[in-house]
Amino acid sequence: MFHVSRPVRVAVVLSLVLSLAGVAVVQADAGGVKVLDATMAGLPQAQVGTTLDGVPAGGLPWTIAHGSAQLFSNGRLHLLVQGLVLASGANAGKNPFPTGEAIVTCGGTVAATSSPVPYSAAGNAMVDQTVQLPSTCLAPAVFFAGRTAAGARWFAATGW
Repeated sequence: MFHVSRPVRVAVVLSLVLSLAGVAVVQADAGGVKVLDATMAGLPQAQVGTTLDGVPAGGLPWTIAHGSAQLFSNGRLHLLVQGLVLASGANAGKNPFPTGEAIVTCGGTVAATSSPVPYSAAGNAMVDQTVQLPSTCLAPAVFFAGRTAAGARWFAATGW
């Protein structure tokens, strides 16, 4: 059996602890603790007209090629949608909204909304902003929405 002296074991343990502490500092500088890392799904037909966490759904079903959202404890939000377009109707396969926004909910209620971002006709948008979160954000969810005359309406959400 291989024998390692006590001073060598102590040195190895200290090296590991210091390297892990360095990683934790880097992660904190990048935006705090990650509280949500999830994919997004488009609004399915069965959910049209539904309100989730206080956010009304869009009027038609939406499909999405890819969507993801990461939320950090300091409020940093990174959301990416690609190919988020209407699934049916006269504009099927297109996005008729020039801008979109991210809506963060905590504990089933709206907690924060991003500033509007460009949203292409092909259904591509990215939110990379810091939003103001409450001190405790239990069960976070992120929605991607467009703004209508009646207010924000979500087209894709995390948590499916």
